[in-house]
Amino acid sequence: MRYPLVAFSLLFAAPALADCPVAADLDTGIRFTVDGTDTEEYRQSGPGVVESLYITADGATSRSLLAQGIYLIELVDLVDGAPDQDTRTTYAFPGRAEDLALPASGQQVAYDLVMNSLGDLKKERQTYDFGEAAVINFGACEYQMIPIEIRYDPDESGTVDLLYYLPDLGFSYYAGSDHADGADRYMYSNIEVIE
Repeated sequence: MRYPLVAFSLLFAAPALADCPVAADLDTGIRFTVDGTDTEEYRQSGPGVVESLYITADGATSRSLLAQGIYLIELVDLVDGAPDQDTRTTYAFPGRAEDLALPASGQQVAYDLVMNSLGDLKKERQTYDFGEAAVINFGACEYQMIPIEIRYDPDESGTVDLLYYLPDLGFSYYAGSDHADGADRYMYSNIEVIE
């Protein structure tokens, strides 16, 4: 007799679970609230590329393009919806976006790339350490998460950036940085599908 009761309660719980975004929702977009005031929106941009729009409470917007939803290949501010080319920085990784490594817990990858900021070219090595998978919640929505630490060479500041990669959604978000002066962390919440 207990089984029908459990099945009945699961039947009514299913609609709440259906509200949690899935990878297919990248076609229309997935939105987070950041630190209670800002928002960040993610959409599929092309093969192996996810677009992120970070919108502050006062409306300032920056766009990032992320290869495999992880590796920053472009960063630019938007003004009235159009890229402000004076703020554009690109990062040329070796190979195609869809060929860059996906996270595997306990693994590490390093890429030698070229950063282009308004024609000023610099070589840089980025090393990605993939941590152990954990569970993260955004309200009632629960996802597997793989933390990623990024180190840069050369980098006199010793900064380590932290990403949280969500395999079920196919992208990561910037969770903060550790640096000589301390640490910064950002709180992502209220995940939803953009209609």
